[in-house]
Amino acid sequence: MELRVDEIAKRYDGEVVGDGDVHISNVNSLDDAGSGEITFLGNPSYAAKMNTTQASAVLVPKNYTEVHEFPLIRVESPYFVFAMLLRELEQELLVHPQGIHPSATQGEGVTLGENVALDAHVHLADGVTLGNNVVLYAGVYVGRNSSIGDGSIIYPNTTIRENCTLGRDCIIHCNVAIGTDGFGFTPVNGMRAKIPQVGRVEIGDNVEIGSNSAIDRATCGVTRIASGSKIDNLVQIAHNVKIGSNTTISGMSGVAGSTTIGDNVTVAAKVGINGHIEIGDNVIIGGNAGVTNSVAEGSVVSGFPA
Repeated sequence: MELRVDEIAKRYDGEVVGDGDVHISNVNSLDDAGSGEITFLGNPSYAAKMNTTQASAVLVPKNYTEVHEFPLIRVESPYFVFAMLLRELEQELLVHPQGIHPSATQGEGVTLGENVALDAHVHLADGVTLGNNVVLYAGVYVGRNSSIGDGSIIYPNTTIRENCTLGRDCIIHCNVAIGTDGFGFTPVNGMRAKIPQVGRVEIGDNVEIGSNSAIDRATCGVTRIASGSKIDNLVQIAHNVKIGSNTTISGMSGVAGSTTIGDNVTVAAKVGINGHIEIGDNVIIGGNAGVTNSVAEGSVVSGFPA
């Protein structure tokens, strides 16, 4: 990354306060930024750090009026612009596998799009379909008749079992399990008899799933995560759960079977959500909450029971 302050401002409709010719080569936090680095002030509670930061430039809100020795860039959303600069830096630093490694194996009837990358010890079972520009890192397994859409990236040691569908531009991090059996058992003669899990998983476009999360297949029918939703590390999504679009679920949360979660829902960390209930659109659930009953659209809940 080699940009001048005024170039950043022009790109993101910002206003420079100070020297626009200062060169920026990296991004960093207010605490850790140094010479040649840009940072951001996104929360007024951190304003005092503006007097101690060693950054060469700072992104600030439009209404920020203080003046400093280093240049400022006033923008509508400092955090958003910072994120865009991080994305640009990531594209420079991140080098995905390319081509098909000799140790990658394929079953019968596999369909590969253009520019697919299969890293070491990837296995594609019979009938798998990969779209254009799909990247599978080392040790990924894709089960029978599953498909992955254009531009999706699957990081190492993830398992996607049979009859699962992932959309375009998904990011699936390390050690995720998609399509594992739902937790279904019934008492028979004093023992627990397994209920076969023969459904599937459908994941929309632009979904991100964090490391060590598990998305169970449906008993019958489908477990679904709609487009734009983001799931953190160590999250359990049980069989037949339906999650709407642009919903976020933070780490160590769990959703029990056959529950429906709406669009634009925010689930904080360590939340437990009961089975067979409905969470309406635009709900916010606070950390460590235990959700035992359905929650109406637009509600903000916390505690136990939430």
